[in-house]
Amino acid sequence: MILPANDPAAAMRHEEFKPDVAVLDLEYSVPPRCKESARSGLAALVRKIAENEAGVFVRVTRDTRWADVRAAMHRGLTGIVFPGPEEPEEVTELALLITAMEKERGLDPGTTELALVLESAKGFWHAAALAGASSRVTALGVGRIDLTMGLGPVPQGEFRLYRFLMTRALVAARMLARQPLGAFWRPGSRGGVASTDTSLKAAREGRLMGFTGCFCATPEQVAPVNAGFTVA
Repeated sequence: MILPANDPAAAMRHEEFKPDVAVLDLEYSVPPRCKESARSGLAALVRKIAENEAGVFVRVTRDTRWADVRAAMHRGLTGIVFPGPEEPEEVTELALLITAMEKERGLDPGTTELALVLESAKGFWHAAALAGASSRVTALGVGRIDLTMGLGPVPQGEFRLYRFLMTRALVAARMLARQPLGAFWRPGSRGGVASTDTSLKAAREGRLMGFTGCFCATPEQVAPVNAGFTVA
């Protein structure tokens, strides 16, 4: 469940909806003017959510990932969500930073995970290399917003090549024993506009393809997504 890192009250709504993982967001849900204050409040927020026994990830912004990771590395953190990687070296370098921060902050070495979200043609082309660039990578996910803008929708609004790219990510994840994250979102049924019914359908289609979970953009999507990924 994606939670705005600059709004502790909204982030604590995870207690009500009980997602498997709370993802504190420093990317799209945080206005640029609030980025620095969001970083400064991460330590307390990570610890507070971790006390509730929820897994805690922080989604960084690709362009500011160095500062974001430094701000996120505190006890209670499960891992980092890295959106938009394109070259294996980006993953390796970020993993090295995480290693250094674990040592600096007295965290258990080697325990901080990396979840990658592919969002570009170049990223999908290098899917297997990216997922294999570090042993910290535990999950490989499929983005959509940037892909749609970069590759374009067909006239009906459906994203071209979406099923092919999902399959490519799935094969890379399975080959390297990473968790595949993705749901088959259709036009008007993703992000903050997805209803419970369309979220359920997207998750079911994702499960049938071989995915085992996905990100939720709103609290109301948690229950239907969990239901969609549950084998009856």
